[in-house]
Amino acid sequence: MTISLSIIVAMTEDQVIGKNGKIPWEIPDDMALFKKLTLGNTVVMGRKTYQSLPDRFRPLPNRYNIVVSKTLRPEPGVVVCPTIEEALTKAEARHKPVFILGGATLYEAALRLATALHVSHVKARYAGEILFPAIDWNDWRMEEEKGFADFIYKRYERK
Repeated sequence: MTISLSIIVAMTEDQVIGKNGKIPWEIPDDMALFKKLTLGNTVVMGRKTYQSLPDRFRPLPNRYNIVVSKTLRPEPGVVVCPTIEEALTKAEARHKPVFILGGATLYEAALRLATALHVSHVKARYAGEILFPAIDWNDWRMEEEKGFADFIYKRYERK
């Protein structure tokens, strides 16, 4: 694979990323950063993540949207692929950076393939049953850090 494959995620210290199929916080600065990083690029997400997006943002505007699903029917502006491998093959053909948006199952599958992580470390504690998969931080080197009121953004590169 020759594409730039990044995981982008906001998570708590306990690695919570979701509760009841939704993000358990609203942090406008994080959403603005997400938009800035992903605009004009390819985004890959699972069906539940896609369906959790507000209608007005589905598909995500000004991005090439790929949804990994065996059950989602095709929709305008969305490429549906049954496997992450097929999704990444389609993404690679576009020659643009690719961002994995979640959920947990897709993050776990992409973690071994990703070359970068864009993590918004949420400062507050939130309850949730959806967690980012276990990660060996020794495999990653922090390249950038920026503080915000409600989170700390860190960009990591694979060692």
